[in-house]
Amino acid sequence: MSLPRVPNLKVMKPAAGARIIVVSNRLPVTLKKTEQGWDTVRSSGGLASAMNPLLGKTGGEWIGWAGDSGSEDSQKRQAILSEWAKTDHYFAVQLPKDVAAGFYEGYANQTLWPVFHNFPSQLKFDAKHWDSYVAANRIFCEAVVNHYRPNDLIWVHDYQLMLLPQMLRERLPDAAVGFFLHIPFPSSEVFPVLPRREELLEGLLGADLLAFQTHTDLQQFRAALLRVLGMESRIAEVALGSRPVRLEALPIGIAPEEYSGLLNSDAKTAKHYSDWLQRYRGRKVLLAVDRLDYTKGVPERLRAYAHLLHSASELKEKVVLIQIAVPTREGIDTYQELRTEVNRLVGEINGQLGTPDWTPLVYINRSIERSELVALYKLADVLWVGSLRDGMNLVAKEYVACKPDGDGVLVLSEFAGAAAEMGEALLINPFDDERTAVTINRALDMDEPERNLRMTALHNRVVRNDVFHWGERFLAALEDAVSDRGRYIDTQPKKLRSGEIRDAYLRSVRRLVVLDYDGTLVPFAKRPQQAVPPQVVLDLLTALAADPKNLVALMSGRSSENLERWFGKIPQLCLVAEHGAELKTQSASTWESLRPHATTVWKPTVMPILEHFVDRTPGSFVEEKKHALVWHYRNAEPEFGEWLANELVSMLEAMLAETELRAFRGEKIVEVKPAWANKGEAIQRLLRDFPGPDFILAAGDDRTDEDLFERAPSSAWTVHIGPGPTRASFVVTDRQVLRGVLELLATAANAR
Repeated sequence: MSLPRVPNLKVMKPAAGARIIVVSNRLPVTLKKTEQGWDTVRSSGGLASAMNPLLGKTGGEWIGWAGDSGSEDSQKRQAILSEWAKTDHYFAVQLPKDVAAGFYEGYANQTLWPVFHNFPSQLKFDAKHWDSYVAANRIFCEAVVNHYRPNDLIWVHDYQLMLLPQMLRERLPDAAVGFFLHIPFPSSEVFPVLPRREELLEGLLGADLLAFQTHTDLQQFRAALLRVLGMESRIAEVALGSRPVRLEALPIGIAPEEYSGLLNSDAKTAKHYSDWLQRYRGRKVLLAVDRLDYTKGVPERLRAYAHLLHSASELKEKVVLIQIAVPTREGIDTYQELRTEVNRLVGEINGQLGTPDWTPLVYINRSIERSELVALYKLADVLWVGSLRDGMNLVAKEYVACKPDGDGVLVLSEFAGAAAEMGEALLINPFDDERTAVTINRALDMDEPERNLRMTALHNRVVRNDVFHWGERFLAALEDAVSDRGRYIDTQPKKLRSGEIRDAYLRSVRRLVVLDYDGTLVPFAKRPQQAVPPQVVLDLLTALAADPKNLVALMSGRSSENLERWFGKIPQLCLVAEHGAELKTQSASTWESLRPHATTVWKPTVMPILEHFVDRTPGSFVEEKKHALVWHYRNAEPEFGEWLANELVSMLEAMLAETELRAFRGEKIVEVKPAWANKGEAIQRLLRDFPGPDFILAAGDDRTDEDLFERAPSSAWTVHIGPGPTRASFVVTDRQVLRGVLELLATAANAR
């Protein structure tokens, strides 16, 4: 899907004094040790092209690793780093050699890289490498904190720094932090194999804005949150208590002028093109440009090319594939093995299929200058991108930028992020040699009108959605996310302060305390019968209920039988079962229904539907209560369970529309019950029986408690446990915090 330039796009205009701090693993310049001393190598990548103008406009800074730990000649090295800081505002973090190795070649590229590219079989994990990853992120954090000024916008880049957003949030709570993931995000089936997966997700959630290359990556991140952390999210937001994390899909672009400029005015580029045009005259040129990485599908491409030459004899001596494979991470065994395999395939193809006048495969195993690359882009009739998994693949966009005349064909792997916005390309499955070969043959035979139509559309889009447009969109989204944070906080609950509620509790003389059970006083149990209260909860409820100033009500979705068995012996405790359908007051010896004449004749109609969903969902089951039927899916696969829960609720809502029944989503449940059976109705009944309290505390953790919060008086201390949107006035992080507050109230009252 293309993302056209929006005419009224809000271009980032930072507030007065605001700067942009870019944080990436590597700086756009790298130090290299040579026999003559230290050399500075400048990056020609699109990221540097986008960031440098933004940094210049705001007086911002770029923080990253210089690429060498520099144990030798450190004085000369430090002088170069100081010059970078002075002239370019590039600030190098200092990573000790052992930390740098474990961080970069270890956890980042032997653990994260294979998993994020859906190659879990390549995963290698060493706990020491994880320690280095944490240490490196802390070093980056310290560097950012040291350079930060109020109102700065911090933009963190890529998988090497996934812990950094939360580290910054802890050190700089009010800072604007954005994170962009340049590589793909893995499927929710693959992501859980990652060692330290929880810490990575929690690290990312420290940002105000999380942006991904594609909508697929964004949705897979949301699925991972649900599967690993049990955290639900909306399509564009994750709610973390009083702070939202905005989610965006923002595909990165290139700087097209850097390529068209060389085509139009660079003599070196023109000479390369002229020489190669003469050399390959009469032959169609296929071009592939990759880093020599197992995610790029180089062996798969070579096997498909061999298949093409064997199956299409008419192409003999009429086509040549130029394969550029830039070495990378050569210190890792997997990459050495890949290089060996590619060398073997190159030898086989040229040795078995070549002739004295024709070398079918030109293999270049080195990096090449930009002038050479642009000349090759212009020369190539077809660019062949065969990535097995890619966040975007900017090579595809670079090739298109070099085809302003519309003459050329892009063959693109459907597993590259670029496929989502470059629909005019010929898409391939790089794992399918035969069909890939057929597609390449089609590209070589494509007539000029079709070539021009496809390439012109691609070229216009690449030029329009350039890297500068991407940078503006990201920073505008970050600014909006921070603004949303302020608006969100205005409408969100405050953090409950134990001292304030204790003082209010002690000043009062008539108190109503209403407490949810599951998820509020105890953790959720896998099965209803396993939710037996521990003695510490029984003691706490006994102490609160024993205070003559208190009416304590325990509200639960549990059946009256279970509540009676577990809590019936606590004197003065009021019990409310099935979320408000039945209650037992302080003075009563029996249970009563809030609707004495309510019928349950509907159950035989609804039960088969729920049983059907049990059959579809391993691990789920149906619980029958007096006034309700509940489908539990806590033990089911999380993503599948949530998907089916949505389907079930949608089906039941249509079916029950003309009845008093409703389908309610709870914590890993779908409950069918009468609309009147809710905690809001129950607290209204309690207030009728216990009028005029001057202190009301109502606490709960899930959707069923929102009715309670909504119907409680505005002066009540309504408390929500955990993250997520709520109508409550206050929030605590977890049930242990709430239990501590309740224990404080009980002991404070007894001490007076």
